[in-house]
Amino acid sequence: MKLKNKLRFGIGFLFLMALISSGLADYYLIRLSSDSKLILKNNYRSVVFLKNIGQALDDTTNNQPATIQTIENNLVQEEHNLTEPGEAKLAATLRTNFELYKLTGAQQYKNNIKAAVYTIMQLNLAAIQHKNDIANKTADDAVIIVSLMGTFCFLVAFSFMVNFPSYIANPVIKNMDTLKQVNENKTTFIATVSHELKTPISAMKMSIKLLQDERVGNLNDEQQTLLQDIAADAQRLLQITGELLNAAQAESGNIQLNFGNAHPKSVVTYATDAIRSLAEQKQIKLNITCPEELPNVMADLDKTTWVLINLLSNAVKYSPANSAINLTVQNLGKRGIEFAVEDFGRGIDSIYLSRIFERYFKVPGADPEKTGTGLGLAIAKDFIEAQGGTIGVQSHVGEGSRFHFTLVAQKA
Repeated sequence: MKLKNKLRFGIGFLFLMALISSGLADYYLIRLSSDSKLILKNNYRSVVFLKNIGQALDDTTNNQPATIQTIENNLVQEEHNLTEPGEAKLAATLRTNFELYKLTGAQQYKNNIKAAVYTIMQLNLAAIQHKNDIANKTADDAVIIVSLMGTFCFLVAFSFMVNFPSYIANPVIKNMDTLKQVNENKTTFIATVSHELKTPISAMKMSIKLLQDERVGNLNDEQQTLLQDIAADAQRLLQITGELLNAAQAESGNIQLNFGNAHPKSVVTYATDAIRSLAEQKQIKLNITCPEELPNVMADLDKTTWVLINLLSNAVKYSPANSAINLTVQNLGKRGIEFAVEDFGRGIDSIYLSRIFERYFKVPGADPEKTGTGLGLAIAKDFIEAQGGTIGVQSHVGEGSRFHFTLVAQKA
């Protein structure tokens, strides 16, 4: 089948779906109009309950126990059917006067009951009229709007079916294929180079550790300084290659997630152990708050730990010596479990906060030795959102920054 015919078939299918969708929308909107009127039943029930109470009060048979029981039964049902603003307060007034009437039998409380019944009844009758007007208008407007939308979809689909294949499809598809291939080649290249670099860099780090071991031989002060600089550069290169590998995975849309079930403290412990020595070098204190009663999280533990380590490492980098970093984990209920890292460094200007999670973005004026590749936060965002969580930041210049992300809590 030729490309144009395939496009005609595809757009024709979309056109058919638009017609079906329009028809279904009309059908369900009509049903919505009918169903919305059922809401009025709640108000109607209240009217019935109140009418029964009024009739019981007007009963002249002098059967006081039966009257009291009738009022009680209907009042209880009304108290469970409070739908309008102010109705709960009126029902409470009705209940108070009814209890006093049961105790004293005074005419005053009987009159107060009748007054409250009348007021609540008027409230529900007004609500019935109001809701009915709104429901009818909404249903009528919806039918008109959906009909217009269906007509519009028909015209657009017909126009596309006639003109789109000849004038747009061929160049667009050609460009899309080219761009897709270029992007795939770029991602493959980055992943390959990064992977190939990790092995020799890791070997360099092992060699550096051996040279630093006194059992191999002693080094003079100048050699020790050079070796420390080499070790720092090797670590930085290893971090960059790791970020590039993660970025390539995220850009390809093939983030592999291995969900596990663990207590947040496990993630916190692993991450803090990984950066503790870095913090101690700057004499930075880690204040950790992670209650034992928190529920477990459902997440890819490796990627989540990577994100937390990244946030903690950034906090250490941008914190002054002899300061503190707060790591807090708390339960936000339906929003999940929040991990927050707060430092008291220089902070981030508000004009840059909206871009802080963009790929390759670096805050202007920041120390080049601290900013890295500009990929860490972007990758963190991809990893957290791929797990159904959210990530964000609050920061004020001169006060520090608070990075936080949420994960889905395990259901009890």
